Amino acid sequence: VNSSKGLSAQEPKPINPLVCIRGVLSCHKDEEIIELLKTQNKHLMSELDQKNSILKVRYRKRARNPHECHPVLEVSPECWKALCKAEKVYVGLKRCPIEDQSPLVQCSKCLGYGHTRALCKAQEQSCSYCAKTHKERECPLKAQGNTPTCVNCQKAKRDGSDLEHTAFSSECQERQKWDNIARSRVSYC
Repeated sequence: VNSSKGLSAQEPKPINPLVCIRGVLSCHKDEEIIELLKTQNKHLMSELDQKNSILKVRYRKRARNPHECHPVLEVSPECWKALCKAEKVYVGLKRCPIEDQSPLVQCSKCLGYGHTRALCKAQEQSCSYCAKTHKERECPLKAQGNTPTCVNCQKAKRDGSDLEHTAFSSECQERQKWDNIARSRVSYC
């Protein structure tokens, strides 16, 4: 690396942890969620250094109930510890569960890890159920109730019972490997 011209290396910067608050009412704006979190959970926030604590809504995940969402917040390591230890927080009129959120990104087109659909170079849509090239809702094997096959484990040349799950399963060994890689950059302390 030192002898190559035009090539440089740098230490990867640690990123802040993420938390997901489940079941927040969709009518709350991002700034409102942060303000409610601070004012209604003073018992958690009083221990934290207000100058160094980070609370920022990164994105919202859809919930089954159209009136709710699951906001994902970027937080400082101290705040992450306090929120994960509490397990539930008050947001508006609700007491919502809060959990650690993985920074792992999975493509919805090829189902690979580390990129999104917008950056995907795959030509065909992959089925998350049978690993063939069609959409999951059009999968004939799923309609018949056959055993699923993970496309990521198939690409990693796993075999047998290691393949018998969908591409979005938390039991997937490839997902766990990529999740550990993604979490290695997160500053939890």
